[in-house]
Amino acid sequence: MTEECASTTLILGLTGGVGSGKSAAESIFRSMNIPTADADRWAHDILSHDADVKQRLGEYFNQQFQMDPFLPEGEIDRSLIARTVFKDRRSLVFLEALIHPRVRALAEDWIAEQRSREVPLAVLIVPLLLESGMQEQCDLTVAIAASADIRTERLWQSRGWSAEESQERMDRQLDDPARCAWADYVIINEGTLGELE
Repeated sequence: MTEECASTTLILGLTGGVGSGKSAAESIFRSMNIPTADADRWAHDILSHDADVKQRLGEYFNQQFQMDPFLPEGEIDRSLIARTVFKDRRSLVFLEALIHPRVRALAEDWIAEQRSREVPLAVLIVPLLLESGMQEQCDLTVAIAASADIRTERLWQSRGWSAEESQERMDRQLDDPARCAWADYVIINEGTLGELE
C-alpha cells in the first residue's frame, strides 16, 4: 500500500477511563456512518474463543490461586477474573500480556481494511490506548474525561457497580490528568448526550 493511499484515511484513537462515555461517543460516530471498532469487544471475543488464551488462563489460575476460571458450561468466568485481576497486580499484568498483542493484531487488520476502503475517518476505541501502546497505530488521539463522581454514578446506573468497585477499576487505569496530557484532543463529558454530540 502506498503512503498516498494510506494517508486518505484518518485513524482516530478514542480513549477514556471507565464510565467516561466511550460507548456513548461510539454510538454518535456510528449514527454519522463513521466506522468504529471497540478493542474491549475484541478482548472479550479473544477470551471466549481463543483456545490458546483459554488454556493459558486456566493454567495460570490453577497454579496461582488453585481455582478454575471457567463456568460449568466451559465459558470464562468474567466476574471471577475481573475480581481477581483488579486486586492482584501480577494477574492484571499477565492478562494484559496475554490479550494486548492479539488485540493489536486485530487492530492492524481493521485499520488496513479501513485504509483499503479509503474511508475519510475511522475510530478505534481503546480504553487502555496508552497503556497498551496502541496509540502508535493511530493518527491522532482523543481522550474523553469526566469527574470520578460522575463516572461512579454512571457506573452505578449502567452496571450496578458500587462506589468501591468503580474506584478499584479507576485505580487500575491511567488517571484523567495523565491521559489528557498526551491526547491530541480532550472532550469533557459531564453533561447530556446532546452536549457530548
